[in-house]
Amino acid sequence: MSEENKQEQEQRIFLKELCQRLSISEATGRNWLRSGRLVPSGEISQKPFFLERYVCQILNELNQDHSNILKNRRNKRFVSGNRFYASYLSDSSANLSVVSSLIERVGNKPLKESQLREILAECALQLFCQAADISVGFLDHYLQHYRQGQIELGAYACLIQDLLDSTESSPNKGAHKKHGVAEAQKEWMSGLVFRLEPEQDVLGLLYLSMRNLGSRKAAGAYYTPEKIVKRLIRDLETSWKASGNRPCKILDPCCGTGNFLIHLSRHYHMENLYGKDIDPLAIQIARINLAIYGQDVPVSLIKQHIQVQDYLLGEEQESYDGIVGNPPWGSLFTTDQRKFLAEKFDTGKDADAYDLFLEQSLGNITLGGTISFVLPEAALFVKSHEKIRSLLAKQVQIQRLSFLGNVFDKVQCPAIILQMQKTGSPLNPCGMVISEKQREFQILGNRTVQTEAFNFHMTDEEYKIFDGIWQRAELVYLKGQSQFALGIVTGNNQKYVQKEKSPQNEVALKGCDITKYAIQEGRQYLSYTPEYFQQTAPECYYRAKEKLLYRFIGKELVFAYDDRQRLSLNSCNILIPLIQDMDIRYILAVLNSRTAQFVYDRKFRSIKVLRSALEQLPIPVSSVSRQQEIVGLAKELLSTSNVLAWKECYDEVDKLVATAYGLTEKEYENICQWHLQ
Repeated sequence: MSEENKQEQEQRIFLKELCQRLSISEATGRNWLRSGRLVPSGEISQKPFFLERYVCQILNELNQDHSNILKNRRNKRFVSGNRFYASYLSDSSANLSVVSSLIERVGNKPLKESQLREILAECALQLFCQAADISVGFLDHYLQHYRQGQIELGAYACLIQDLLDSTESSPNKGAHKKHGVAEAQKEWMSGLVFRLEPEQDVLGLLYLSMRNLGSRKAAGAYYTPEKIVKRLIRDLETSWKASGNRPCKILDPCCGTGNFLIHLSRHYHMENLYGKDIDPLAIQIARINLAIYGQDVPVSLIKQHIQVQDYLLGEEQESYDGIVGNPPWGSLFTTDQRKFLAEKFDTGKDADAYDLFLEQSLGNITLGGTISFVLPEAALFVKSHEKIRSLLAKQVQIQRLSFLGNVFDKVQCPAIILQMQKTGSPLNPCGMVISEKQREFQILGNRTVQTEAFNFHMTDEEYKIFDGIWQRAELVYLKGQSQFALGIVTGNNQKYVQKEKSPQNEVALKGCDITKYAIQEGRQYLSYTPEYFQQTAPECYYRAKEKLLYRFIGKELVFAYDDRQRLSLNSCNILIPLIQDMDIRYILAVLNSRTAQFVYDRKFRSIKVLRSALEQLPIPVSSVSRQQEIVGLAKELLSTSNVLAWKECYDEVDKLVATAYGLTEKEYENICQWHLQ
């Protein structure tokens, strides 16, 4: 068969799906196409496509760690090995040191599944014996003694058998009793004693720490720390007791190893609890956990209620009074799955997995029932999640919204707990409890709900000031009246960024070089050769006569003025305002003000300063005289190096900006106080 005919028969993959499989953004994929880092096999209707063999080759290179394409990219999907997730259990857990010792013994090489299953079985047997008060005459190697018939678990033995078999349908169930334990496993487990502790999912910690990181990343699986599980269940129980309406059926649709169900089992019998997950091994662990922490629960009931099932792709017909859990964040779907989900769900096209879980839960929760999920903050604010916010706004009342910050180990993604009741009526924020790290308050006044963003993290007093800003002042916006550009992405800073000045290079500014108003001269240099870089803006943006530079990473607005046509790297982005009759240095003063920061904090919650957010910030229109006064002070701030003089000048210009926004003296004082917190 000719090469051309082979290509005709081979599956064609377009850029969007390729980027999903590589865990990169489409923007990065397009840049790699331009730079030749990705080589298409052909085009259809001017759309480049790649053959399956080419994609497999890239993935194989990644797994073998020989890839030139992602050589300098931290792509967690292809990271293997073991890592200790101490935050999963409580700080006082005696099992932390045991699991840590085990991981140290195993080292950083990936385990075979059979090895992982035997380690889990050893731990499970120790916990079973403690829970059932089974007396044994040995200290360790429980699995070996179990296989020799020295531990009798009765009906629960089938759960251990399922764990040791690669599948529950294995025809050789029970055959493991005839075999010993590999010497490596015996050496790893020697002397390790696991302790049965209330509500502590030590089996989950073992699985989380010793399962390949890449497979967790691809599935969007981030197991929830015990303290967050405990908090979610505590808040739910408080609400249920206050209403006098305790649920009869509670589901965790993505239960993993069962940490939410373990905590719920303190308050509810297994007859009331249900769990589903797509991971068969996690389900086997969850069943064992519920057998250990439950009270004489029949195995048949555990297996009936805790099942391997895809909550999104399957058919879920049951209704529940409570749905809890931590849905996957950013899990990957195939093209066919995406097509199916787009047809099944209103949020389906390009939606994140947790959007789909929320929509599915709305269909499975009874009227008056409660949904409580751990979600990323992005669900409240990011534009791509507006569809699910619209669905929620039509039929739920949010009872409690808790901002948790970065609670997942090594994951820089702030999380929330969103607890809500299905009422069938439009969302009314009045009565909602908001919990943050430093404070907790209840919304008592009426507010307009905008699905553009759920900005409920304001007290009534803050909301009054926030809402007043939009009502009092004459405002303009950067959208449609400005130019934005990203800093340079070299693709290999080690190769292209130099530490010494030479005749061939020039300063390239980073985000850390930018302070409010001014620029600290950078100590990194770049020879401007855009044809070799991964991503650049048109050169005219870098060489603009005047421009504003701002830090891309961070929650604080930090803008500086540049009239020296300097280059900037990707942590330092470019804004060129084009608002008629408005001086660029006036806009600089507004964007650096405490009032703009107050509005930005209350309207957006992001660790990145995004163009879409800046385009929505209100810029107050000032008289010519006031604008000239503010510009004059801004010039002083650009030139002064005396710290005290700079602060006095900043406070003066900041008050003038607050007046331009229409703030009263008391409102401005409150904003200054909040700025200090």
